[in-house]
Amino acid sequence: MTERNPVFDMMKGFAIFLMVLGHCQIHDSLHHVIYLFHIPMFFIVSGYFYKPKEGKTCLMSDLKRLIFPYSIFVTVVFLKFLVDAFRLDDFSTPIRFGKSILTGNFGVGPIWFLLALFWCREIFNVLAKWKWGVPFAVFASIVTGAFGLYVESSFGLSIGISAMVFYALGFIWAKKMIVVNSAMAMICLAISIAAFFLCGEMDVHTLVYPLYPLNVLGALTSTLFLYWLFEKASLVPVFRNGLSFFGRSSLLLLGVHYAEFMLFDWYAKIPDATAVAVMRILLDTLVTIGLSRLSIVKKIFF
Repeated sequence: MTERNPVFDMMKGFAIFLMVLGHCQIHDSLHHVIYLFHIPMFFIVSGYFYKPKEGKTCLMSDLKRLIFPYSIFVTVVFLKFLVDAFRLDDFSTPIRFGKSILTGNFGVGPIWFLLALFWCREIFNVLAKWKWGVPFAVFASIVTGAFGLYVESSFGLSIGISAMVFYALGFIWAKKMIVVNSAMAMICLAISIAAFFLCGEMDVHTLVYPLYPLNVLGALTSTLFLYWLFEKASLVPVFRNGLSFFGRSSLLLLGVHYAEFMLFDWYAKIPDATAVAVMRILLDTLVTIGLSRLSIVKKIFF
């Protein structure tokens, strides 16, 4: 069995913390930096490890790994909204949220990512088996990214298709066995900085790509640079072990943050935005560590 590369887990751990931070009130420039690459990096890393699977095998695996956790998360939130609806005699919130569950739109909250990754993986697995499947996947992604705002889709389908370009780039990275050396890393950093200054903020969830080619390129080069950076950082055991743990626990941390983000407004009376961000990261981190010790949680999320 091939030894697991901790660098990719470190990248996922870093990205999931950026996701939490991105949902706080932070400076616009920091928000722009985070949205330059953090969600695309998840798709790129996932694509890097893509291996062709028989259709049914792929479907059952993704239903278990993505849709089942999605169902758990949204059910918990829906039930909380339903209890509040009976208490307040106002059912507008659970009705609106119920529609969001099916569409995967903004109202469903941060958990939209699981729907998008599900469709991305399923469709790519079908297309990649064809001779021109990968180029077609990229083409479909570009078209959806350009026109997806004008197309109503259910269950996050259009988001998943638009993200296939990142998944395909990860697949190509692995297939071509591209080595990120120091010189390449510096070039990638320069391109990423250029993307930050030259194009507007990308948002994969809402299909916002202000300057599509540079948005995609900036996400790729940022990911490659971070791979090189974390490869160096992995030589420090404490840093490697800590961050890679949260990379392996990224699905659980997403769920913890989702519940905290959707159900509780503990931060409403705290005026200091920086304090809220620090407390949110600490809270989500500690709850994730605690839950990760439970056997039932291990079966579902690991």
